Amino acid sequence: MGSLSPSPQFDPQDPAAQPETPAPMRFTFTGFRQDGGSRVFSYDAVGEDRVKIRFTVRVDLELSRRRGIRLQELPLLCVTVLERRTGEERDLVFTEEAMARSVEEAAAAREAEAAKAAPPKRRSKKDSEDYDPYEGTPMPPPKYGSGW
Repeated sequence: MGSLSPSPQFDPQDPAAQPETPAPMRFTFTGFRQDGGSRVFSYDAVGEDRVKIRFTVRVDLELSRRRGIRLQELPLLCVTVLERRTGEERDLVFTEEAMARSVEEAAAAREAEAAKAAPPKRRSKKDSEDYDPYEGTPMPPPKYGSGW
């Protein structure tokens, strides 16, 4: 009987073939500055080695308005840009593609939340056209002393 080949997930992987993903970091918003039609958000990041590293994310405000992204949402969306970065770059740009992806993800999350929060629809036992509220209900007994 021949030997079975192991699952591909257990094959030795070439580390050079995979893109380098940075170690997870915790980002703290430190402020922003206006630079023409862009806003540059600054963050301090702390990794496992407890060393602070400064990052910036540049956002074109006209692009964000066209995508329907509110100004107060930008600092949090920039954190997602920082978390998805590849490599060791420290000055990033919130691109139009990343904005589109963020808008789509937010819309999908709102739809999922709305579907989860929607009450179940009731079904009527009878069709509304055929329903007679008086059908099958007995007449109340006459009041005592009436009809004397």
